Amino acid sequence: MESQQNEIYNITQKILVKLASTLETSSGKAMLAKLRNSIGKSIIRTIDIWPLLFEYLPESFLGTDGHLSKEEQAIITTLQLYAIHQQGNSKSILANQEDRFNNIGHSLKSLRIGDDSIAVDRRFNAMITSSTFEELSNHLRHMIRLLKSKSNVQVDYAKLAEDLYQFLRGNREKIRLSWAREYYRYSYKGDDENDE
Repeated sequence: MESQQNEIYNITQKILVKLASTLETSSGKAMLAKLRNSIGKSIIRTIDIWPLLFEYLPESFLGTDGHLSKEEQAIITTLQLYAIHQQGNSKSILANQEDRFNNIGHSLKSLRIGDDSIAVDRRFNAMITSSTFEELSNHLRHMIRLLKSKSNVQVDYAKLAEDLYQFLRGNREKIRLSWAREYYRYSYKGDDENDE
């Protein structure tokens, strides 16, 4: 199971690096648009994203019954979220080395500023208490749009794919707790500077 998670992380990271390397090209912008346009549609109606997705997926990740496998669902959803966040940014929003392996709660914590924190906390709590993957994906899209509009925060999207896979595998409580810990964790960095 852990090797499967690592493989999801590594494959998603390869796809994201490929997308990030083409941000300034017309083909790269077109692929991000295709990913955004695939949101909410059946995989059968999104053939434009198939080359990007299936080029990297191993045989064991591919669904065999006409439906998406858990691996495919986690990776596609992550790529769609990345496409939303990256839209209009010439600089990559992928996590740098320091923020790699931090979950989405860590990135969303940057939204907890000032008077808006109560509303953001409510949205975050609605997201982590989602009972279905579809509901979680919908809340994540809203949170990513909020993150995109309010800050220049980077996200480890490969880690998000790994977490979404865990959610799909039934480890919802583990993911909820992990995201909440990072989101609500007090950051000492700013206060240390003020104390000096």
